[in-house]
Amino acid sequence: MWYGTERWKGGAADGAAYKLAYATSADGIRWIKPKLGLFQVGGNSENNFVTPEMEAFNCTIIKDNSDVRARRYKMIFSTGGRDPDWARFHSPLSVAYSHDGLRWERPRHVNPVLRGVSDDIWSFFFDPDRRKYLLLTRRVPNAPRDVSQYESFDLVNWEDKGRVLVAGDARDPIDVGTEIYYLSPFRYEDLYLGALNCLYTHPVSETYGSFHRSPGYPGDRMGLMDIQLAYSRDGRTWTRPTDRSPIVPIGKPGELDQGMVYSALNPIVRAGDTWIYYTGNRWSHNWWEWLDAYDAQRGIRDIASVMLARMPEDHFVSLDAGDAEGWFQSKPWGPPSEIFVNADAQGGSIQVELVTPYGEVIPDFGRSECLPITSSGRNQKIQWRSGRQPWDLRSNHRGGISARFYLRHARLYSYTMTLPDPDGKLARDKANARWLEAIKHRSDNWSGKSNDPAPGLPPRPAP
Repeated sequence: MWYGTERWKGGAADGAAYKLAYATSADGIRWIKPKLGLFQVGGNSENNFVTPEMEAFNCTIIKDNSDVRARRYKMIFSTGGRDPDWARFHSPLSVAYSHDGLRWERPRHVNPVLRGVSDDIWSFFFDPDRRKYLLLTRRVPNAPRDVSQYESFDLVNWEDKGRVLVAGDARDPIDVGTEIYYLSPFRYEDLYLGALNCLYTHPVSETYGSFHRSPGYPGDRMGLMDIQLAYSRDGRTWTRPTDRSPIVPIGKPGELDQGMVYSALNPIVRAGDTWIYYTGNRWSHNWWEWLDAYDAQRGIRDIASVMLARMPEDHFVSLDAGDAEGWFQSKPWGPPSEIFVNADAQGGSIQVELVTPYGEVIPDFGRSECLPITSSGRNQKIQWRSGRQPWDLRSNHRGGISARFYLRHARLYSYTMTLPDPDGKLARDKANARWLEAIKHRSDNWSGKSNDPAPGLPPRPAP
């Protein structure tokens, strides 16, 4: 884990000093701070810092398995313009790379790589389908806030794709303003999901609400920030669900995350749970609370913390049915081997029937033959009384079949269609499909052919 540290030099008006630190963990709960010996701070190099102390610093780091080992780790960073030495150029955004995530190269001949962005927060990731880097940040002007997207093959030349998410709409709360503060995207199965930070502001003037204490304003939510959900099917057109409930809400009064929560990068799926790391803040997004915190001389450890939220796998959203039965039909798929559901049907039921693209129910796979799902859990197998499997239909229904789901008093989080892979051939073919993802970057080749594929041939089976 990389995380930022902040040392205030005195009162809030004296400014702060920022560093990037590194920690490791075997279980994601208990973390070790190794003594790296890379930089001296306070005359001592026995620390876990991977950058020197700077007046302003922010970054996003990814591990990029598509590139050569020397550039396995990528960083997009900003030093705020007051620390040009480490960036080797003045900001805005610059690029760095590393073979181990600890010792960073900052190519002077390309930095900075992007101007015209605003403020101090952004995210980026590598899209393996398009073989592009996607950067999501805010542009100038910064009021109201929005999310803009930039794309690049080489981290140096960026194409502006415009705004992809803008300020709140009619589905957001009416007693406060809602602004899109930050989007942290990640691939999830065949979708792009995003942890979306939503900031609640004064409905008329955010600036006034930030610098003047609220006299008991209704709702008193100004300056609070939670994490909601966004999704995209192509990585460019982003949508917010109709239900704006947070996936990570702020904490209760007195808790470490009572004011703001900031999302980190990709959630981790582990042992049937989704782990979401985030930064929790005691303060909200206004200046007068920050002054109160530092005037009270509370340590920074008491104000901002790295925290963990957990939920069952795939529980980002659900299709719910109550007394009135609900149903939906999937798009056509080649007949799968088996169908599983991740659902809560305790006290209710879920049934599935298979139909042709014309809507004809396939014999032996109708709703009346389906054994109802009546329990809660993941990987619950759909079965029919005939004992037949959908894979039996692969010869007569090569154009695809659809699954029609019926729900009553149940929640469906996801369904999974599998294919048989007894010898692992499908897994090997999928891995081989990525054989050409190691690409040359512009920092290696200045002839203009910055994206030549790496040499080599795809893996072939032995004769």
